[in-house]
Amino acid sequence: MKKLGMIVIAVAALAFTAGVPRAADEYPSKPIQLIVPFGAGGLTDIAARMVAEKMGKILRNPVLVVNKAGGATSIGAGFVAASVPDGHTILINMTGGAVVTPMIMPNIPYKSSDLKPIGKMMSAMYLVLASRDLPVKTLPELIAYAKKNPDKLAYASPGVGTVNHLAMEQLNFQNQLGMQHIPYTSELPVLNALMGNHVQVAAVTVPFSLKFIQGNQVKALAVLAQSRDTLLPDVSTSAEQGLPDLVASIYNVLFVPAKTPAPIVKQLEDTLRRALQDQALVDSLEKMQFKIDFLNSADTQAFLDGEAKKWAAVIKKSHITAK
Repeated sequence: MKKLGMIVIAVAALAFTAGVPRAADEYPSKPIQLIVPFGAGGLTDIAARMVAEKMGKILRNPVLVVNKAGGATSIGAGFVAASVPDGHTILINMTGGAVVTPMIMPNIPYKSSDLKPIGKMMSAMYLVLASRDLPVKTLPELIAYAKKNPDKLAYASPGVGTVNHLAMEQLNFQNQLGMQHIPYTSELPVLNALMGNHVQVAAVTVPFSLKFIQGNQVKALAVLAQSRDTLLPDVSTSAEQGLPDLVASIYNVLFVPAKTPAPIVKQLEDTLRRALQDQALVDSLEKMQFKIDFLNSADTQAFLDGEAKKWAAVIKKSHITAK
């Protein structure tokens, strides 16, 4: 009877461990999928492929990029959130998708808490641009002009709930400017609309807008940051112009399903850190105008919590929702 009891316990233990993800010392045991919730060919997709290649070499295991676009990144993010939490399915996401989408799309089948950050990878600043025809050079001048010309200005964004949208809406409602929001599908049509004076202002990332500024096709009013961007050292910041709370950046973060074992999360975090210390990779990403901005898993979670709190206030006051 005693022997039978020991057998039963052993079988139960095996049944239990069969459902538990493999320990870190057995990881990875198969190719890792890195889910990109955007179409192929964009900046995030290209950067993800560079990072995946380097992480694969460090892990001595393939890291394969898979594109699952749509739903304001909710399709790709939802796929990872529902995946087996064994470290073999990871996600790259940006500001809007990681923080904003779950707040403005309440019917998506996952919550922010269903994903755990591996680490923050890189970032880029936003700035406010203006049409060449708009007679302003700074944010205070824009505010004054908008108040003298109520309901006559429009601002563009790459879509509802993007940080481009939220940053401009923060400027809009805090100063009671009455600017109309015109959503597009990406930053390129936003720039085209600005150059054609179909809209008057927009928040756009520094990397994407740099050549248009240097070509004198649009005007840079302010970098939305506390300190100036090295790519545009002559453009003053929102903080310098008296708007210290108007700060916005785009960032890329790697995630795993929330229940992924801590040792595996740590191994992936260490792998990401090592990858971002590779000079060849750093050089390639910096040529794309990304700033390497690594944070570990815990610090990334704290950063995301701060971003969620900040943008939740903007979303609530502006009544922003997405279908």
